Amino acid sequence: LYFPTPFNRVIALDPGTGKERWTFDPGIDKSPGGDGFVCRGLAMWRDASTGERRLFLATLDARLIALDAKTGAKLFEVALGQDVGQAYKGEYHVTSPPTVVGDRVVVGSAIDDNSRAKMSSGAVRAFDVRTGKLVWKWDPIPRDLDAGAANAWSIFSADPARDLVFI
Repeated sequence: LYFPTPFNRVIALDPGTGKERWTFDPGIDKSPGGDGFVCRGLAMWRDASTGERRLFLATLDARLIALDAKTGAKLFEVALGQDVGQAYKGEYHVTSPPTVVGDRVVVGSAIDDNSRAKMSSGAVRAFDVRTGKLVWKWDPIPRDLDAGAANAWSIFSADPARDLVFI
């Protein structure tokens, strides 16, 4: 049984006994201010050929972290605040779980929007589940409009049979 805390800490419990198996703390800044502490969940990927399982955590400080589901070891980390334009500290974060579709993990963002025209991008991005390399990105607002940002902060849905993600 896996669950995250509002501080993005991940805890794995034995579902039969409730005994803690492992914990992972990404070390987010817990100082007062900002939008509070929110973490709406994790995503899991399973390799059909080997059975390997990975957990994906998107953090308040805009990181995508892949964990080995068996041990809690960090496999890779992606800085999501890069390549999004000008983002001030605490303005660009992630509050919802990533979504796994096939061998891709898809993340959105929660941007403190409506404060200026040249906001950071609210692009939705997909990363390879094994390497963390960017596979594709889609920005709901063309950057040449200077229209701010479009948040895609809520929980996504997926249709694996058709290789689709609904944002």
